Amino acid sequence: MAVLLASQAGCSESQTPEQRAQATCEDEHDAFWISQDFVKRALKAPSTAEFPATMRNDGIRSNYLGDCVHEIWAYVDSQNSYGAMIRTTYYAKVQNRKGTDNWSLLDLKL
Repeated sequence: MAVLLASQAGCSESQTPEQRAQATCEDEHDAFWISQDFVKRALKAPSTAEFPATMRNDGIRSNYLGDCVHEIWAYVDSQNSYGAMIRTTYYAKVQNRKGTDNWSLLDLKL
């Protein structure tokens, strides 16, 4: 199981620590960005990876399952072993360790 750190942005000063932890736990955008880091690790040429800029692109979907677990369906454009750019769809299941910036990869399918 891999663990990755995420940056926490946009938290309101008026939130309690528990509210901030819950917000991070449920944040689909953090889960989307974190999934990209896990996908890069599985690519033949990770430095060539190009991901959608936002979750609003066609083909991007997320599902919050509860308990800080998210499912992400998205795609990445990257070079294959022959140097050709190809689009690969992926499914990632990630989980935030509530109260931290740590994320774990539970499942990845490319």
